[in-house]
Amino acid sequence: MKNFSFIFCIFFFITANAGELKSLKESFKNIQNNGEKSLLLMQRCAAIYGALSVMPPIELNPNDLQTRYKIFLQSAVSQEIQNEENIDEEESYKNQLEIFKSSMAFFIQIFDQNYKKNSSYFKNTWIENDYNMCQKL
Repeated sequence: MKNFSFIFCIFFFITANAGELKSLKESFKNIQNNGEKSLLLMQRCAAIYGALSVMPPIELNPNDLQTRYKIFLQSAVSQEIQNEENIDEEESYKNQLEIFKSSMAFFIQIFDQNYKKNSSYFKNTWIENDYNMCQKL
């Protein structure tokens, strides 16, 4: 029963927040602070690479994807500490890990839907643009 409740909560969270998630380009329009933009970028890249690491396209190396999401996750922790004066590393890591898990679950769901529809995880979607931004880092 606990597993069902947990899965239901994750599904509800993903469904409820799916409409709120916007491309990085669109999100950056509403953020003036460069530290906040950087944090969002690190969070998004960690989630995209994390999701791809569990459902990798043939041309991408899963080990490379795991390394990338770990680097971006640690970078998000560092950026949050830099942005927030009253947060320590342990608290930031817990915050970022929760954000990572929920975002990664969302992207796994979106990638799966896109693959069934387009035979591609994110081609011709806003996620492709976000992924391309992450690749440049």
